[in-house]
Amino acid sequence: MSRLQYSIINALIFLIFSGFGWGYAFGEALPRPLTNISPEAEVGGKRFITIDFDNVDINLFIKYISELTGKNFVVDKVVQGNVTIISPTKISVEEAYRVFESVLDVHGFTTVKAGSVIKIIPSARARSQNIEMLNTSAASTPEDRVVTQLVQLKYSSPDEIQKVLTPLVSQTSVLLAHVPSRMLIITETLSNIQKLLSIIEALDVESREDEVAVVLLKNASSTALAKILTTIYQKSGVAKKPGEGKLASDNIQIVPYERVNALIVLANASDMGRVKSLIALLDTEVQRAEGNIHVYYLQNATAVELAKVLNVLPDKQPQTDEANAGKAAAISKNVQVMADEETNSLIITATKDEYAVLEAVVEKLDIPRRMVYLEALILEVDADKSLEFGVEWAAGGSFSDGTGVVATGFSGAEGFDLISGLSSDAPSLPPGYSVGILKQGIRIGNVTFPNIAAILRAVKSDSDVNIIATPQILTTDNKKAEISVGENVPFITSKNTNASNLDYTQYEYKDVATKLSITPHINQANTLRLEIDTEVVRLKDSGDTPTTFKRTATTTVILNDKNTIVIGGIIGHDETENEWKIPFLGDIPGLGWLFKTHSTATRKTNMFIFITPRIVRNPADALEVTKSKEDEIGKLLPEAQKKLERNDSRNQSMELTAKGFEKLQAGDLQNAKGLFQQALEMDPTNPFAAMDMGVVYEQVGETKLALQMYQKVIASDTAAVANISSDPDRTGKSLLQIARESIERIMKDEHVN
Repeated sequence: MSRLQYSIINALIFLIFSGFGWGYAFGEALPRPLTNISPEAEVGGKRFITIDFDNVDINLFIKYISELTGKNFVVDKVVQGNVTIISPTKISVEEAYRVFESVLDVHGFTTVKAGSVIKIIPSARARSQNIEMLNTSAASTPEDRVVTQLVQLKYSSPDEIQKVLTPLVSQTSVLLAHVPSRMLIITETLSNIQKLLSIIEALDVESREDEVAVVLLKNASSTALAKILTTIYQKSGVAKKPGEGKLASDNIQIVPYERVNALIVLANASDMGRVKSLIALLDTEVQRAEGNIHVYYLQNATAVELAKVLNVLPDKQPQTDEANAGKAAAISKNVQVMADEETNSLIITATKDEYAVLEAVVEKLDIPRRMVYLEALILEVDADKSLEFGVEWAAGGSFSDGTGVVATGFSGAEGFDLISGLSSDAPSLPPGYSVGILKQGIRIGNVTFPNIAAILRAVKSDSDVNIIATPQILTTDNKKAEISVGENVPFITSKNTNASNLDYTQYEYKDVATKLSITPHINQANTLRLEIDTEVVRLKDSGDTPTTFKRTATTTVILNDKNTIVIGGIIGHDETENEWKIPFLGDIPGLGWLFKTHSTATRKTNMFIFITPRIVRNPADALEVTKSKEDEIGKLLPEAQKKLERNDSRNQSMELTAKGFEKLQAGDLQNAKGLFQQALEMDPTNPFAAMDMGVVYEQVGETKLALQMYQKVIASDTAAVANISSDPDRTGKSLLQIARESIERIMKDEHVN
C-alpha cells in the first residue's frame, strides 16, 4: 500500500469516528427533534420549539443556539459549566435566544456584539468592552444582554438619583453621575435598565413649593393625632403616578401645637388636601359608652362630706311600689361617687340619665351655708357682788312675749336666789349651775345694757369683777366652735433615781382652763339652737402635787337671733395666806410676831358666761359685723394711745418705786423718801409709791403725813390696790388691806397716847 493510500484510509477512519462521536453527543444530550421542526410547530410563519436540557455542557448549549438562530459566536475559554433548562411549553426562536442570554447571565457571562460575530465573555469584562450604547429610549423588549444607557435628567440632580439607584443595580454593573451635563451613565442588562428608567421617570419631576397650614382641632388631641398621621405617612412608600412628584410621604411633616390644640402641616399643594381630609375624618367626637365619668366642681359644700351622702343614695332607695312597678330606680347601684379634696370636686361615674338626677341633688346641696358670729364674755364675780347680778331672764320656762326658751340646765347641791326678774308663777332657780335666755337688753341690777360690750365697759374697772376672756368667733351652721382660756400646767407623774444616783422627775402637762364649746344650728324660722358644753378647771392648790377642781356642764338652748344666753352658778373657792410685817422689826426672832400679822383669806367667786349669737346670712351681714368691730377699735384707739402714754409714766414711776423700796429695806430712809417723791410726781396715782411713802413717814414719826398717804391709797380704789401683791418680798396682802390696817394702827396709837 502506497503512502498516499495509507493517509486516505486514516482520514476516513477519523471522519467516521468523529461523526459518530458528534452524533452521539447530540443524540444523547439534546432532546429530539432539534432542528427538524414538525409542521404543526409552524404558527404564523414562526417556528416554535421545546427546550429541555438536563445538566448539559454550556458549550453544547451555545452550539445548539448557534445552529437554531444562525448567529456566529466566539466563546471565551473561561466559559465552562453545565446548564439545566426546563420548558414544558413551546417557545419561539426569538424567545429561545432571550432564554439563552438569561442562562449566560445566571452563570456570570454575557454577549457582546462585535461586527458580524457575538462574543461570549464574563460579565465583569463586558463593561470594558465595546458594548452597545443606547440613548434615553431603551429597547421595548427586555433582554439580558449588557448595554450602556445614557439618561438625560431634566429636574433632579444626578447625584441624588445615583444615591437612590445604587442599591438597585448589580455589583458588576456601572452607575455614573455626570453633574455638569445632568446625565446618568448606566451599564447594566437591558431588562434591568428598563426598570431603572421607570424609577428615574418618577423621580425626575419639577420641584413644587411646600405649603404650611395650621389645622385647629375640635375633639382630638394634637399630640396623639400627630403621632398617628406621622406613622401613616412614614409607612406610605408607594410612588405616585408619573409626573406627580416624589413619594407621597417625602415632603409631609406634621408638628403638634399643644397650646391651641392644633396641627402644623408642611406639604405641597396636592398632599395638603389629602392630609386635611384625613385630619377631618379623624377629628370627630367620640361617642361615649354607658358609664360616663363626670366631674362636678363644688362651690360651697365639702366634697368629702357630700360624697358620703351621695354614695348612700343607691342603697337607700325605697322598694318599687305597685304604682311604679316595672320602672327602673332613678339611681342604680353601679353609680360611684368619689371626692377630690385638692379641687373640692366630685368625680361621678354614672349614665347620662343617672348623672342628671345626681346633678340636681348636688345643686340643691351645694348652696352657701349661713354662719353664726358668737360673742362671749367670761367673767368671775365675788360672791357678795354676784348678788347684784340680777338679770332679767327665765329659767325652766319661757318669756311672756316668746322671745326665748330654755331647753335644759344643770344644778348643784344647794340653791340660792341668784336670778331675779322671774314672774311669780315661774319656778325658782335650782341650786348651783344655772342657764337662762336673756331678752333684748341685759339687765344687771337696776341698769339695762344693750349688749355684752356694754357690760364689759361697765365692769372692767370693778375690783370685785375679774374678766377672764372676751372671745369672739365665727363658725358655719352646724359646725362646732371651741373657745379655751387657761394655761398648760405641769403635773409630776413620777420621781426616780437613775443608775448614776441622779434624781429625775417626769412631768405631764395638762390644761387648766375654761373651755367653751358651742355648736349652732339655724332653722328655717331663723331661730338658733345652741349645743353648749362648758368645762371649768381651776387649780385648787399649788406645789409639787397640785390638785384641780373641775366643773362641767352640757346644755341645749333655743333662742332668737342676737339674743343673749347667760350661764351662772359656777362657784369657785380661793384660799390665800397673807403675812404683813414691818421691815426689819418683823424679822426679829421671838419679838417679830409683835410687828407682823398672818391671816388666811377665803374668797368665793361665781363665774358668769354670756353668749350672744348673730346669724350671718350673706356677705353684707359679714361686712356689717366687720364694720362694727372696726368702729369699736377706732373708738378705742385714742384711749389706748393715752393709756400707752400713761403706762410709760407709770412704768418709770414703778421703777423709781422699786428702787426706793430697796433703799427702804436697807434702812436708807432719806434716799427712799426722795425716790418715792419722784415716783409720785411722775404718777400721782401710783398706790405702791404712796403706800411706801406712808411707811417712811410713819417710821420718822410724821404720822399725819403717813395717814394722808394711806388714805390716798384707799382713795385710788384701783385693781392694783384690790389685788394681792405678787412680790414675795412684800407683805403678801393687798394694798387696800395694808392701808386700812395701817390707818387703824395709827389711830389706835394716837388714841392710847
